[in-house]
Amino acid sequence: MSIIVSLLLLLIELPAVALAKELPPILGTRYDIGGYKVHLYCQGHGAPTVIIDAGLGDDSWDWQDIVKSASNKTQTCVYDRPGYGWSDVGPRPRTSRRIAHELNLLLHKARLSPPYVLVGHSFGGYNMRLFASEHPDDVAGLVLVEASHEHQYDQLDIKLPPPDKGQRNIFVTIPLDKMNAGDPKDYSLRDRAFRSASYEIAALSQSSHQVEQSGAIPTVPLIVISRGQPEWYGNENATKREKIWINLQRDLTHLSPISQQIFANHSGHDVPKDQPEIIVDAIANVIDLAQLIKSP
Repeated sequence: MSIIVSLLLLLIELPAVALAKELPPILGTRYDIGGYKVHLYCQGHGAPTVIIDAGLGDDSWDWQDIVKSASNKTQTCVYDRPGYGWSDVGPRPRTSRRIAHELNLLLHKARLSPPYVLVGHSFGGYNMRLFASEHPDDVAGLVLVEASHEHQYDQLDIKLPPPDKGQRNIFVTIPLDKMNAGDPKDYSLRDRAFRSASYEIAALSQSSHQVEQSGAIPTVPLIVISRGQPEWYGNENATKREKIWINLQRDLTHLSPISQQIFANHSGHDVPKDQPEIIVDAIANVIDLAQLIKSP
């Protein structure tokens, strides 16, 4: 779960979701995956193809600079989960297993052949781990950016809403800098992110359990990018929580024997915004290592 997303139990309704015609001009292509369309934006050429899944409250627009830079190395794609960006709203509950299944349908519809290097930020890490465990032969490597851990809610004593029962009682807040009037992204995209994040939060307990029960990911290169700047600070309890988070990040390296943990020393949880270059470098390193392993 993204640290920048706050769960406030407020008995209020979220704003209405913006209609497609109210959104800024589309970046990529929308593909029908079974009665609803999902947006995918790709740049560059080459293999393996990089597939990016954003964190809660973010969409494909937030990753444009990273896509542009990484596409100098290979074909790089970012998609909007259903309900975000230029994607239609999808069926509920919005669990990671459903999202991983939707991603598989999208990749087939877009005719993007494996292998893939999967990049998941925060909650997106859940989805990419499930995809990797369910399609091991399709995955060449992973980059987990401040990725959620299945035990974080217990260890950090975060109380999640009952499964799929709390959508109307969840309010998602986004930092003011993401709502800057000078940002070329239209407010309508952010309105959609509010609603979509609330549905995913409502299913977080299910998603966490699904990841915990999933099979192992394939033995592929894995880079875990962790924050270097604390999100919790100011007292002993905050310091303890921060240490738990970093230990959980370290534990993610055990998912593959070919792994390393690196720190974004100038970033908090929002590494894609604060230090995008470290993600681009990690993608390049995973690709190089994957190709080295594959070569005779």
